[in-house]
Amino acid sequence: MRRIALLPLLMIAAFAVAACNSAATNAPTTGTGGSVAPDGSAGGGGAGGVCATAEAGATAAVSVEIVDFAYSPQPVSAKVGDVIGWTNGDDAPHTATLDDGSCGTDNIQNGATGLLVFNEAGTFTYHCNVHPTQMKDFTIEITE
Repeated sequence: MRRIALLPLLMIAAFAVAACNSAATNAPTTGTGGSVAPDGSAGGGGAGGVCATAEAGATAAVSVEIVDFAYSPQPVSAKVGDVIGWTNGDDAPHTATLDDGSCGTDNIQNGATGLLVFNEAGTFTYHCNVHPTQMKDFTIEITE
């Protein structure tokens, strides 16, 4: 009887893991939605915000490597308007997500890069949404 009761729980857990994995993409997203327009403003209905996804076809001016569940360099230093690219060198997916949740990438798979553009100067802490207890307390410093 116990085995029968455990079966639904195991099925729910399997579906939850499958749903998380199937939702993983390489496209970055923001909390405000949309991408950066050529004039630097947030497009796609976004309200602006601290950062946004880079335009399709953009290349990173500042590169961040994700290796061994850590971001490098630390801190990330960039200027307002620079495209920052996080490239995943781990087998596990990762994100680069501001601690306040206002902006971040979707899951970045091995070998892929998530791109963000910051619209404001400041110091921002970020983490990985997939591994929030392992990959936390990282910093991005944006200057004018």
